[in-house]
Amino acid sequence: MSIMSTMRFRRESGDLENSIMDIVWDAGGWATPREVCDNPQLKDASGKPLAYTTVMTVMTRLWKKGRLERIQDGRSYAYRSTETREQHLARRMEEILSGSRDRTAALTHFVGSLDSSERDIVAKLVRRLHRSGHTTMD
Repeated sequence: MSIMSTMRFRRESGDLENSIMDIVWDAGGWATPREVCDNPQLKDASGKPLAYTTVMTVMTRLWKKGRLERIQDGRSYAYRSTETREQHLARRMEEILSGSRDRTAALTHFVGSLDSSERDIVAKLVRRLHRSGHTTMD
């Protein structure tokens, strides 16, 4: 496999994982691979529905990565997310930020890209955290 096809596969695989996670989050609880597979929004790059085995494999990989938990549901499994969509996005933002050599500059650029209402929210959150002495929003 060439480097370009490997990169394309990783991107498509990540896109598929994200699409499946969106369906699981939207389900609001436990979801089986069949329920995820039957979602009309889940399609491959050519617009065709995905095979059940593909969805099952991706959900198993997400479980092994710790992004999903599972319980036995008859002969199959039902899955649910181990974190909310918002918790996941916050963790990803921290991972991306940790890659910066200058966190202050990265944060400055990020906050500068927000609209005024979003900056107000950030300011309120910072004040609340400072008053409470917490370093996280947990």
